[in-house]
Amino acid sequence: MAVAEFVVAGSDYMGVWEETPKSWNWKSFSKTTVPIALRRIGSYDDMITSVIEAGELTCELNDLVISYHMNGRGKIHPTFIKNDRHVSLYMLDIGIDGSRPTLRINVNARPPIEPTNSFNGNNDYWK
Repeated sequence: MAVAEFVVAGSDYMGVWEETPKSWNWKSFSKTTVPIALRRIGSYDDMITSVIEAGELTCELNDLVISYHMNGRGKIHPTFIKNDRHVSLYMLDIGIDGSRPTLRINVNARPPIEPTNSFNGNNDYWK
């Protein structure tokens, strides 16, 4: 087993859902930075597990969005980590001094769901 490396991850844990005319949007209140232990030869599932444990999150796996900014020819490109290949590419993107891009962890809680047509027993039109 490889030695765990620590990566600083910017994490967005606090926010509120805001309703717009077309959809619900997540508005963030604060961002915190926490150390996350990652294995050099690790999988996407290992990364997700480490993120959830480090942030003490109680969210679904599908609610996490992991990304980082990669510099390329003077431009900054957001890069999303969605599978094992992306984790490997992130681990390869290490500077000569051992530094690497900061991970951005966004927790997208599910928007509140309100029933569009609620059934009420008092309004039974089939009588």
